[in-house]
Amino acid sequence: MKNKVLEKAKKIISERKFYAEQEALSYKTQALEHSDFKKNYNDYISLIIDNAKQGLGETPQSLAKKVEYEQILKQINIPYITPNHFCKICDDSGYCEGRFCNCLIEEINNLLKEESGFLSLEDFDNSNFNLFQNSDFMQNLYAKMKKWCYSNFDKTLIYIAGGTGVGKTHLMKCMANELIKRHKVVTLTTSFAMHQDFVKSYACRDLDEKNALIDKYLNAEVLFIDDLGTELRQPNITINFLYQVLNERKMNKRPTVITSNLNLSDITDYYDERIFSRIVDKAYSVCIYIQGEDIRLK
Repeated sequence: MKNKVLEKAKKIISERKFYAEQEALSYKTQALEHSDFKKNYNDYISLIIDNAKQGLGETPQSLAKKVEYEQILKQINIPYITPNHFCKICDDSGYCEGRFCNCLIEEINNLLKEESGFLSLEDFDNSNFNLFQNSDFMQNLYAKMKKWCYSNFDKTLIYIAGGTGVGKTHLMKCMANELIKRHKVVTLTTSFAMHQDFVKSYACRDLDEKNALIDKYLNAEVLFIDDLGTELRQPNITINFLYQVLNERKMNKRPTVITSNLNLSDITDYYDERIFSRIVDKAYSVCIYIQGEDIRLK
């Protein structure tokens, strides 16, 4: 996934460069049809070549000739003849001083956001803690979760529980945004959508299709599961597949973030001991319960 995103971002930058160069070439071809411009431009090029042979850059003579042909361009209503690159730092090469230019990084992040499944993301730095009843707790929690996003993921499972509208999804979107800044490939699913794939996989006879329905949850670099416990639970399907996802992600040290209305004592009743053990294992899990009123009503 990461390589595909990088190649796609590079292609976008490359297409920008190609378009800028082709547009400039088209303008230049039009300009050269005008004899006054052609003479002045050719004189300018001759001066540049002579300067280069002498180890010189632009000289007063060549600059004066450049001003002349640029004035002619204005007279014939041609805006420019050199590429008007989108990025003035790297000239749409995608690289600056041997590193990714900010324009390429921005495209990578935009593509990662598109791939994530999040329709919109939030930012830790723009969070308004005055909306929360327990503002000090939330500010501390947000700081810890931001720190986790830049960690080595020794804790591979984050379980965020709480009532409706207390800020679980907002926090999750902040975390996803921060991870994308690290060029992590994040994948969002709702518990309902994931369960539908479990059911399809269970009923599917084609082995490749059967595996593909589950592999996207097993192999996601960072998996976000929103609203665990709201799916139409079928014990022989839901629990077995959910355990497979949580267990294999734990074994492969792939980070998983879960939001749910279920507190820890509800998990065993709603699922079973196996699911409970995977979520509350202190060696690799962080379990958080957010109390408070529905901030969406404020």
